[in-house]
Amino acid sequence: FGDLKDKKHADLIKTFRRLLEDVITQDWSLHLAGSAGEGDKDYIEELKKLAKGLPVEFYPNLNYGDLIKLYGEASIYWHASGFKEEDPVKMEHFGIAIVEAMAGGSVPVVVNRGGLKEIVTSGKDGFLWDDLGQLKQLTTDLIKDTNLLQKMSKQAVKSSKDLTRISLYETFFS
Repeated sequence: FGDLKDKKHADLIKTFRRLLEDVITQDWSLHLAGSAGEGDKDYIEELKKLAKGLPVEFYPNLNYGDLIKLYGEASIYWHASGFKEEDPVKMEHFGIAIVEAMAGGSVPVVVNRGGLKEIVTSGKDGFLWDDLGQLKQLTTDLIKDTNLLQKMSKQAVKSSKDLTRISLYETFFS
């Protein structure tokens, strides 16, 4: 949750609520993980109130091993840092969390801003979105088409291997 409001968790919760109301008939849940400091407690409480009645779990300061396990259990990975932002500082520059989620088989559905466009090949190993309507629609497509979800999950794992530290080092320094 570090720099919490920049992560756009409230927008994700609202979109998840719309998915539950309009689309989802299966058991889906939203899990929000990240680092949180003492100054973030009030914001986390606001988010919990917004998510009241929804299957939303919060994981502030989850240890790395448990985070990787969570990525491996997730089908879809949402990321919204940079949404509605013009300042590049408020956008994800590389997004190692996305690569880690992809390595675990999660299909990334991430905002089409900052360095995320360099990580995800939209339509191949995940999706890029520009507005919350697209986020909802692309997620709906994955939920309704399990073959697409499985195909993109396998490709996400393959793509993540191209984004490892070693392959990036070889790309830039060999």
